Amino acid sequence: MEGTPATGKVVALSTDLTLHLSATTENSTTKDTTDTNGNYNEYDVIQRSGDIQFSALVGVGTDTGGKSFAEFLDAVSDTPINWKIVFVSGTNNRTVGKTLCSGQGKLVNVNPTAQNRQKATYTGGINIYGPVEVGTD
Repeated sequence: MEGTPATGKVVALSTDLTLHLSATTENSTTKDTTDTNGNYNEYDVIQRSGDIQFSALVGVGTDTGGKSFAEFLDAVSDTPINWKIVFVSGTNNRTVGKTLCSGQGKLVNVNPTAQNRQKATYTGGINIYGPVEVGTD
């Protein structure tokens, strides 16, 4: 996942990521439905939505190639940000390969967790805003 196209930063010290896409459907079966047995309903997609959830360790100046916890806090606003999910390899998974999908979204939350004698982590969520482009590279 990345911030704006100019920075191209990944989630610093990320531990996992989940992409969720869904479609709301409505029964569109009529008397003219082509199912001659009448056993199956037909559905039309009336709405699409999606979100991205991510988790990461809170680091202190340890990942200059990544978007840090502080940068994510600053990005929680009503302004759409660009995101991209890609296949990665190499040292610290910083060699970008093929694009799985990309689009825009709004960062809606960043939640830090700091338990006693444990590594500090944070989670965040992006609500997808607009179309999702399937990678073609």
